[in-house]
Amino acid sequence: MRKTMLVATVSALGVLAVILPAVAGSETSPTITAMNGPGLAHSWSPPNASVGEGGGVTFSNPTTVPHGVEWIGPPATPVCGGVPVGTSEAAAGTEWTGNCTFARPGTYTFYCTVHGAAMKGTITVTAAGGEVPPTIPTTPSGTTTSMAPSSPTGSSSPTGSSSIGQGPGTTTQGPSTPGASTGLVGSPFAGGASALKIPPGQRGASVRGTVDVSPAGAGGAMEVELVAKTASLSRGGHGGELSLGKLERGTLGVGVARFAVPLNARGRRALQRSGRLSLTVEVTLTPRGGRAAKLRRGVVLRPRAR
Repeated sequence: MRKTMLVATVSALGVLAVILPAVAGSETSPTITAMNGPGLAHSWSPPNASVGEGGGVTFSNPTTVPHGVEWIGPPATPVCGGVPVGTSEAAAGTEWTGNCTFARPGTYTFYCTVHGAAMKGTITVTAAGGEVPPTIPTTPSGTTTSMAPSSPTGSSSPTGSSSIGQGPGTTTQGPSTPGASTGLVGSPFAGGASALKIPPGQRGASVRGTVDVSPAGAGGAMEVELVAKTASLSRGGHGGELSLGKLERGTLGVGVARFAVPLNARGRRALQRSGRLSLTVEVTLTPRGGRAAKLRRGVVLRPRAR
């Protein structure tokens, strides 16, 4: 009798050993799919997903519209395969499927490399105990901004003002390289340099683009200027730059702001004469009562096809 019970127990354990791996193997990772339309609307569906530490998420773009993934200040860089990842429109593709694995818990924000913050999503990665640690702001270079400890009275600084690795009323400036932005707390550009999206090749007599405004830039002003090197406009031109168009706009809201800057008379003549105009687009955001920040992008303008 005892021998019969032992055999039955071993058999049951063997069945469980077969069932448990099968159940574990049947678990599938969340899938986030790029969606288009109607009109110019683009989105991730669903825009949010949750996985455990070390888990993965499947990303898919089954459409013929280019999309890619840009990670905005994540706790760590996910390991991705089959997913076009980058910080510009060059990191995009059509009809692709891939997977990203998240080794560290936290909240991961991502944009589309083509459509920017207008196509935003988040991945929440929970730790083994089911908790999500607070996300620490990061700079574009991947270094974290230190969080100042609270004072004994409960305020974050002796003066009662909050301090995030910087003095009261100041902003941390990153390296002054062309097209770079700090992207830190207090910057009017949401997501740093990736906030500005301008197609590098355009047709017509105006330059179009978008800029993602952070809460720090809300209510501020925007100036977009088209600049060309004087030497490129004529053979006898000298060094320096010349403005060929400007747009000014005030009272910005949080989120994506679209702009279209027309060429001035001189710019239109130069485009008609040469059939090709190389420009630098300077976008300046000035927060209310804050310091102005600027991003620059290059664009080549050609006449509209007839």
